[in-house]
Formats: sequence, C-alpha cells, structure tokens
Amino acid sequence: MLNLSRQLFSLFIFVCLSFYAHSQQVIFFTEDLPPLQIANDEQHNTSGALVELMELVIKESQINGKIQFYPWARSYGLSLEQPNTFIFSMLRSEEREQKFIWIDKLYTIRSYFAALKTRKDIAINSIDDAKQYSVGSIRHDLAEDYLLQKGFTLNKNLYLSSKYSILWEALYSGRVDIAFTNSVIWKHEIIKTGLDASMLSLIFDIPDFASDMYLAANLHTDPELIKKVKNSLTSIKADGRYDKLLEKWHLK
Repeated sequence: MLNLSRQLFSLFIFVCLSFYAHSQQVIFFTEDLPPLQIANDEQHNTSGALVELMELVIKESQINGKIQFYPWARSYGLSLEQPNTFIFSMLRSEEREQKFIWIDKLYTIRSYFAALKTRKDIAINSIDDAKQYSVGSIRHDLAEDYLLQKGFTLNKNLYLSSKYSILWEALYSGRVDIAFTNSVIWKHEIIKTGLDASMLSLIFDIPDFASDMYLAANLHTDPELIKKVKNSLTSIKADGRYDKLLEKWHLK
C-alpha cells in the first residue's frame, strides 16, 4: 500500500511538472532583420517573412509561444541560457553546432562586403585584400568568428557594433571602410536607418561562408516541445504555405 501511494504521488508530481512546463510561455528570440524579421512596421507591429512563419508554427504547435525581439547579441545570449527557448534565424556553423538543437533550415542568403560608391580607393579580390581596410560587423554574429578565423584583428581592422543601425552609420560616416552584410537585408536596414541605399555597392561576394539560416533551440528544451515545433514546421513546408510566404515577401 505504501509503495502504491509513493507511485501515485510520483505520478502526480510528474503530471504537475509536465503541465507547468507546457503552460509556460515559450519564447522565440530574434532580431530586427528586414524583410525576414521586422520589429516595427509602419503600424508599429512585428512582421516579416520568418516572423509570419514562426507565428504559423506557434499556432499549429498549439503552444503558448511568443516572439521576442532584441539586438542579436542579446537574443543569442538569452537563447543559450534559457531552457525551452528558440532562436531564429541563425546561421549554422561548426562553432555553434554543439551549443543548440538545430530544428530546420528557414532560408538561404549570400554574404558580401559592402562599401560606399564614393570609395574608389577600395579594391577587393580576396579576403586578404580586405585586411588593409577597417571592416564593420555585428557582435556575436557568425561573421565575427569568420573574420577572426581569417586573420582579422579586433579594433585594428575589425570593428563590431551591437546593432545594424550603428554599423551602417559607422560606414556612412567613414568610421569603417567596409561592412559585412548579405544579399537580402542590407537595403532594408539602410533605409530604416534613414540613409541613402543608392550610395552603397556590394563589392565582394564572401566565399566559404555559412549561408543557411536556421531555427534552433536551447539544449535544455523539452523534447516534446522540440517535436511539436519541428512537426509543425515540416507540415507548413510540405503543404505550400512556406513557399507562399516567401512569394508574398518577394523572397522567392
């Protein structure tokens, strides 16, 4: 009788903990990265192709989910620290591989060095060529690791910003010569910062750099929660809703 009571009590505790875990709000961390993720549109609402995708995933998974915007370094740090959290859209790399549970690929981009068109003195035909100039990037972005591995030196020819508006202001004011960016977001970021995008040129296609953007989860995320999110994303891709979202945002 005593053993039965203990078993029933253990079952009760398990059910309570399980209910608590699943009733907690699940945070999907991200950054402002138009047109993929937009923190505030003209109506001060969140939007963007991948924000709409995650909203579909949350709804289809029937979880208590919320999308939370922060600068990339903070979103990255919080998703590393907090169990039962997700982060999107993140470039996958060897350095990050063991730090997260990788759910699925969301989109593919190409990366570039960008410079002002007035900078006729800048000529780049290789990564090594760029080392004679000051290059700007985002702190804790995969580009930071890539450039350091290629031999760039922090605060000598590599300068990091906490968010994109600061990076572009640094480029346009001449505090850095070149910015590390990609084919999708650069024009949206510059316009949002209030600068003239027509003044910029993509001058060098970055080789051997990770370009697939993923949804990932904290290592201590409930496996059942992982399964729900993964299955929902797979379903949305399979039935054509994913492709329709990309077409809506002119990304396909």
